Amino acid sequence: MLLSRRAGHHREMDAVHRETRQRDSKSTPITRETHDHTGRRTAPPRSATPPDRSCGSCTQCCHVLEIQVLGKPAGILCRHNTGTGCGIYPERPEVCARWYCLWRRIEALPAALRPDRSGVIFSLESRPPVVDASEAACIVGRAVDGVQAFDRWDVAEAFAMFVREGSLPVWKVSDGNATLVNPGLDTARR
Repeated sequence: MLLSRRAGHHREMDAVHRETRQRDSKSTPITRETHDHTGRRTAPPRSATPPDRSCGSCTQCCHVLEIQVLGKPAGILCRHNTGTGCGIYPERPEVCARWYCLWRRIEALPAALRPDRSGVIFSLESRPPVVDASEAACIVGRAVDGVQAFDRWDVAEAFAMFVREGSLPVWKVSDGNATLVNPGLDTARR
């Protein structure tokens, strides 16, 4: 299941990592904003999303992310959450538009690891989840409803998969505590 998809995961991680390096080297946003016929801001379709990987009813990112421009702290459901999505999606803040749910991007992560099913959100982030950290791409696994979510075998295997891939630091975050699971290649070389 998860182990048999490892080769595909490496290709997907290479694409995600390459996109991150390109973005960081150009200092441009991950998503290139476009505008519809009314002049409203829209995000282009993400062709790297595997088939059948829509958010569905999952809105866990609306709960865990800190969104300073909206005055929304981490761990509190966003006031713009409709219960099935974002009520301001076309005008959502840049922090939301740039955020990557890795379950949606990496086909090797099984359906059971969708954040609302597993209790863990895996994301590609541009800054480690610790105070005063400098900008550096990393993988972050956040427990939504407590550290016990990390005890699931499929969650543990997902962390192991990211560690085996090894190119980016991997972090576990729960209840305000962040633990570095793997420093990644760039950090290990320093």
